[in-house]
Amino acid sequence: MVGDGINDAAALASADVGIAMGGDVGAASDVSSVVLMGNRLSQLVDALELSKETMRTVKQNLWWAFMYNIVGLPIAAGALLPVTGTVLTPSIAGALMGFSSVSVMANSLLLRVRLSPRQQPIHHFKTGHKPHNHF
Repeated sequence: MVGDGINDAAALASADVGIAMGGDVGAASDVSSVVLMGNRLSQLVDALELSKETMRTVKQNLWWAFMYNIVGLPIAAGALLPVTGTVLTPSIAGALMGFSSVSVMANSLLLRVRLSPRQQPIHHFKTGHKPHNHF
């Protein structure tokens, strides 16, 4: 549901995803999941594109963490010891875990760089609301 005023507040509150337009529109922005700061309907398209890009980034991060653990856990358990004599010391394992965390954070921060100039004014996404479907 997309609304821009007090008369839309009830519908925005009961919607799966309530989107208020116009920034500070009082009750509508209080009950909405997403607040678009401008009055252009094209910002809705920008917000949807941003949400898709965000979900793509989340999936990339999950894939990276999954693959890192699939490869790293057997090595940490000593799977290479009989074959190559290689042992993963705790200090190296800690450094690699830090690298994994930094990689996920860097990929997430790249989302800011990938935003189009039109998407920059999209202000915020409120947390604490009911779970939403992907849009």
